Amino acid sequence: MPGRQTVSWRLAVAVTAALITLFAFQQWMGTPRPEVDLETSFALQTITWGLWLLLLPLIVRAARRHPLQGRPTAGWVVRSATEGLSFVLVHITLAATVRWFTGLSISSTWGATIVNSVLVGFASNCLRYSAILLAYQAVAYHHAVREREQRAAQLEADLARAKLATVEACLRPHFLFNTLNAIAALVREDPQAAERTIGELSDLLRASLNADPSREVRLDDELAFTGRYLDLERVRFQDRLRVVFNASEEARNALVPHLVLQPLVENAVRHGIAPLEDGGSIVVSAARRDGVLELSVSDDGVGVNGTAVTSGAGIALQGLRTRLTHLYGDQHRFGLRPGTPRGTVVQIEIPYRSAAR
Repeated sequence: MPGRQTVSWRLAVAVTAALITLFAFQQWMGTPRPEVDLETSFALQTITWGLWLLLLPLIVRAARRHPLQGRPTAGWVVRSATEGLSFVLVHITLAATVRWFTGLSISSTWGATIVNSVLVGFASNCLRYSAILLAYQAVAYHHAVREREQRAAQLEADLARAKLATVEACLRPHFLFNTLNAIAALVREDPQAAERTIGELSDLLRASLNADPSREVRLDDELAFTGRYLDLERVRFQDRLRVVFNASEEARNALVPHLVLQPLVENAVRHGIAPLEDGGSIVVSAARRDGVLELSVSDDGVGVNGTAVTSGAGIALQGLRTRLTHLYGDQHRFGLRPGTPRGTVVQIEIPYRSAAR
């Protein structure tokens, strides 16, 4: 919802004064009756436009309840017309009353003044109300569009940072150094395994550098990429790292953001499993429920503290939040909580969309 648009009362008063002056001179020069002099014309126009200025706060409050967003709907037109008719009748009654008590009315009674005002000024007051309403809606719509453009520009900047964070998550120096050290050890002990690991590392880095934060891929492909990443980590951790994938066939065919799981398992390994001497387990789950794809990455590592649960675990997770917002807006959910009896659970919910085979 865009920010509430306020009225510049200085501008409103200035416009009212200009309209009073313009219409007063027009009435004075265009009315042949000698009793309608310039002073009387100014008094009559001050009553007319001054009362519209006094009613302006109520008009604005009514307009804020149902702002014009895009093409007007039938409901919006009916509500605006009903409210407009009420404001016009209130204005006519107040203006007639003021003219009657100030002696500016040409009718003999107060009731006759009101009836005459309705007959003579109803159409012109409808036009005045419409002009006021449309002017406010135009300004409010302009500000709403500008705010959306600013938010879109900010989101694009955040998305660019998210892409760098995604690449950085795979290119962390400690990950590269640890993997290269493991490869160096394998070169002496198992040359074939070392060669295989080098190939897997090359594939991982190539995919990371080509990552597109706005692209979606099949979950099955994402699980395969995540598996390759964890294979590299298992070269270092050996039996200390245990991994389980639980994903239904239906879930595997769903579209997910590219590299959505890698930063989650990377944080689970780095912050949950690595500090433990005996290592631990990571479980990656995916299921479809009521048109929603539920993804979760849980570990039984050291867990997270309250601050981490509130703010997220580092730049990579913040970048993932930004990507999810860019792709799904408010149709996604991202949660981080402590596991039971220990560890961390990260849960993501996004709209389920099946990938074309």
